[in-house]
Amino acid sequence: MFRNAVKVARLFGINVEIDISWFIVFFLFSFTLAGNYFPQQIPGLAETVYWLLGFGVTILFFVSVLVHELSHSLVAIKEGIPIKTITLFIFGGVAQLQEEPKNPTAELRITVAGPLASLGMAALFGLAYLLAPAGQPLTEGLAFLARINLIVAVFNLIPAFPLDGGRIMRAFLWRRWDNLLRATKIAVTTGSFLAFFVMALGFLSLFQGSAWGLWYIILGWIIFQAGQRSYGQVAMQDILSGIKIAEVMSEDVKVVPADHTIEELVSMFYRHKFGAFPIIEDNNLKGLVTMNQVKDVEQRKWAFTRVREIMTPLKDCIIMKPGDEAVEAMMKMASKGEGRVLVIEDGELAGILSNTDMMRLINMKNVFGR
Repeated sequence: MFRNAVKVARLFGINVEIDISWFIVFFLFSFTLAGNYFPQQIPGLAETVYWLLGFGVTILFFVSVLVHELSHSLVAIKEGIPIKTITLFIFGGVAQLQEEPKNPTAELRITVAGPLASLGMAALFGLAYLLAPAGQPLTEGLAFLARINLIVAVFNLIPAFPLDGGRIMRAFLWRRWDNLLRATKIAVTTGSFLAFFVMALGFLSLFQGSAWGLWYIILGWIIFQAGQRSYGQVAMQDILSGIKIAEVMSEDVKVVPADHTIEELVSMFYRHKFGAFPIIEDNNLKGLVTMNQVKDVEQRKWAFTRVREIMTPLKDCIIMKPGDEAVEAMMKMASKGEGRVLVIEDGELAGILSNTDMMRLINMKNVFGR
């Protein structure tokens, strides 16, 4: 999902990453607090104090966002849903669930944990504000953190899927209809209307000369895109339910020796029309190479660069068995941003499952209805 994210910590077995877009909002947020907000609230302080306060409050705000996402994640893990990564980005954070909740009760528990954590942080900072001496820089920082956490909690409860409010609505609809796909469609449709409303407000603000309008447009578009992507995944899960990888995978797999040059590899791409090849060395599977990896190498180096130098090692590939569920493979590919799975049985390569194989099956089901 986030291609430009950097791992910064590991908490409770979950990787915490920062997307490059986070740095943009970090400095904008700090600049706004230090250059505008705090000078208005507590005038007469040294500029250094405003900047220290701005940076400090911004860091604590994103710590609060991390607590929000950790709350989702820890409840999800308790419900049996693995969480490998939390990513902080320009509009907050996101915990990347490896699969959908198994029932509406689990969805509700996972979802409400986030807003409750933000409300708890708001109460904590609010209490600290009441106990701190009035008029001090730290006191104003605590007041701001209490308000912003309350805003985060309320904002996330807006019924716009995939915000927490939209997921709560989906959980209730799922419980009522016992149909995840139908519940997701209604929640996503509602979220899309709200996203377009936010974008319309953004355009109106731009016409009125407010730069904040651009942020509304971006936020609305992100909500819309995330909702559509979520519905697509649930729809694919519904179609692929009960189907094994062996029924979908490509068994006619061509392999490439690790000591082949990229020039020889390119010839195989042209000859066989595949998007990737498993790599072998001494009759052992060593990894996978894709066309995109070839693009990263200058053409003048193709004649002497070996495939083993650019391949993805086997330990970094998604590996599954023929008897595993196709929907599980789809979720793993989506969560890792990969386009294919190596299918291995008894230590031998049995086939490859790609997004193309998935789409072919989905198209056939749409045409033939079974």
